[in-house]
Amino acid sequence: MDTNNSHTRDTMDTEDILSVLSTQSTAPESASTSTLRNQAHALISRSTDESVLPATLLDLLTQVIKPLFTNTKHPSLTSTGRKNLVPNSPSFGPSYPTLSDHYETSKPWKTTGFTVPLLRYILDSYSALPSTSRKQTLESHFHLLVPPILNMIDDTDPSYKATGCRLLHTLGEVLVSVQSDMLKRTGLGDVFVHALKGNLTLLPTLTPEDESLSVLRELYPAYIALVDAMFCYSSSPSKLTSAESKARDDLLTSLYRHGIMASLEHLSSATSFSSTISVSLTVFLLRQVPPVIERMGISSVRHLKGLLPMVRAGLMDPFILVAPEMVSAVLDVVECVISVCTPRVKEKWYPEILRGLVGCWCNCIDENEGSGTTSASKYLPETMTRLTKVVKMLGDIVDETEWKDVTRRLVDEEPDLKELFEQDEQDSLNMTKTPWV
Repeated sequence: MDTNNSHTRDTMDTEDILSVLSTQSTAPESASTSTLRNQAHALISRSTDESVLPATLLDLLTQVIKPLFTNTKHPSLTSTGRKNLVPNSPSFGPSYPTLSDHYETSKPWKTTGFTVPLLRYILDSYSALPSTSRKQTLESHFHLLVPPILNMIDDTDPSYKATGCRLLHTLGEVLVSVQSDMLKRTGLGDVFVHALKGNLTLLPTLTPEDESLSVLRELYPAYIALVDAMFCYSSSPSKLTSAESKARDDLLTSLYRHGIMASLEHLSSATSFSSTISVSLTVFLLRQVPPVIERMGISSVRHLKGLLPMVRAGLMDPFILVAPEMVSAVLDVVECVISVCTPRVKEKWYPEILRGLVGCWCNCIDENEGSGTTSASKYLPETMTRLTKVVKMLGDIVDETEWKDVTRRLVDEEPDLKELFEQDEQDSLNMTKTPWV
């Protein structure tokens, strides 16, 4: 189901970054910023082959990026970009620049116009290195990459928060690609987790919907990539120690409970998530469920008690048809649960899922028999086709005799359900026919 959580991004190649660096910012630029811009352009221009690329990346990080962030001290990091082991004084909320702060001198990286593209170029460049030197180069640069990314995530500007999350996502993917345990070794994985979790509550009405979406669309994929990177040193989750497996599961559970579910409850009414103050955010959050459940594996069955009644109520709500993208997102969740939690669904939860699917089908029939001019009407064929496929998927895991008995009784009570189960019955008939020899 990861396709529902796909995170596309534009890569920054050499021509792109040189173009950015050669384009003067429209805002007034200080002499020091112009010097750094020219220095970065010169370093990249001289990097004509991959043998000198590691040294070029190091120079860019130390001579250009680091000076831009010198005045932006992060309390969780030492001056060398490593985890601060000395407890910080209690925080009573985010710190905001005072009126006496000079914007350019306090955070010059926010006014350059090339800071973010340059960091993207650096992170993308590790994938271009020879496999023999890629891991060593990345790990030697790691402490220089952390401060800028972390400071962006913790910035008060939503656009920079989103950018920091996007860069962290890229860093996580690169760490996974080289099977590096740097996040574990340095303890900085927990620092990043803390920074991301602090932004999970950026939701309407306190946060405008567009700002909330801009941050959360980058935050959730970044969190998933971070968890993957924190435990990528093992070839598969099954080979982690019991302590590592628990730590990984705790991180995913925290995202599920305090991120996805808490946010859905905040946005929606007590009766159904289809009654929400933001359809876009609700759909987005629902689409985050499958990637988390897939990573939890069979241990996610403990969440079905809270998840499936909510899903069933949502599917049975006739108003959900007004938002076909929400129906699609809910059915993605159902398919994921059936696939990942098959034994438990077969044993206990299939009736709850079936109730939701049947209720949604009946709502589609009612809507279809109406005027046929509503905004939901044109999406009904697609929704009904999807429902038949999910019902077939559910029927395939349930005891055949039990399933036939249940579906027969349902059709007897409501003939309109016959078409919902027709595909399942047809497949059963095809299996009983004797093939020609």
